[in-house]
Amino acid sequence: MATYKDIQRATGLSLATISKYFNGRNVLDANREAIESAARELDFRPNQFARTLRSRRSRTVGVLLPALDNDFHLTIIAGVEEALRPRGISVIVAASPDPRDETVDLLMSRMVDGIVAVTAPHDVPALREAAKQVPVVMVDWYVDDIQADGVFLDNAAAGAMGAQHLLDHGHRRIGLVGGDPTISSMRLRHQGFEQALSADGVDVDPTLQRLVPLTVDAGHQAAQELLALRPRPTAIFTTNYELTLGTVIALNDSGLRIGKDISVVGFDGRELAHALAPKLTVIVQPTRRIATHAARLIADHIETHPERPEPTIEYLPAQLIPGASVVRLDE
Repeated sequence: MATYKDIQRATGLSLATISKYFNGRNVLDANREAIESAARELDFRPNQFARTLRSRRSRTVGVLLPALDNDFHLTIIAGVEEALRPRGISVIVAASPDPRDETVDLLMSRMVDGIVAVTAPHDVPALREAAKQVPVVMVDWYVDDIQADGVFLDNAAAGAMGAQHLLDHGHRRIGLVGGDPTISSMRLRHQGFEQALSADGVDVDPTLQRLVPLTVDAGHQAAQELLALRPRPTAIFTTNYELTLGTVIALNDSGLRIGKDISVVGFDGRELAHALAPKLTVIVQPTRRIATHAARLIADHIETHPERPEPTIEYLPAQLIPGASVVRLDE
């Protein structure tokens, strides 16, 4: 097995420079290239455990998620891992669907140097304590009493965007299939939706709103309830992918024609939008960019240990991708 001394013989560099590189510190570009070339030729693999003991740093980041059952969470994992790998930082993924799992404590026991978290409510107390020991970057769900950086969709603007698109097409009786308001992203999308209605002079009607768990079944049930109203909504806006899918299934089951008998604006699910006929109009969030920005923030903490008196919070804009699921009422 190759050692630092083998790399020293191949490069002519000092052991101190080679050790500095493999412990994640800055070296001259020419030295870095020489070390990396020699390591490839020698098939060198650093002893991560020994390096962790010496430096008390694992160069590992935990990615904490409430579940591993949707495209958003999987894209966050892929984006964070892809962004951190070139910087020599590895990823441990932990899902926390059950309050009994103590998932944050598990990550801390693995000596992670930081955590990128889509935080389930039951993990907030443990994550608050973890943030006192390692840097934390929150994604998607904002918690205001955790000392952490954050990268989020501009959720209020996204909710307003969905409502405004329907308002611009003449709709006034608009149903909402939204999520649990204890989840910040769901609450803000709901608030943005209502603000757009009010700004356009449309009264907010609570009977046209269903706030439900983020599951396909819950979205299906909520949409069925809205369709049973008399008069029923002329349009429905949904605030996440699972709720969108459940709503579309309910509409198809009802026999109503999307884009003709009723209009729909969904959330996320670009692939779903293309697969449906007619193509679904959707609000999409830049999930890969969110993951990349979160990875940059956590890596900067690990590598440069910046002193930040205030957390860095970034908001990224959503995009509306028009399809054929929204009809003008005057047509």
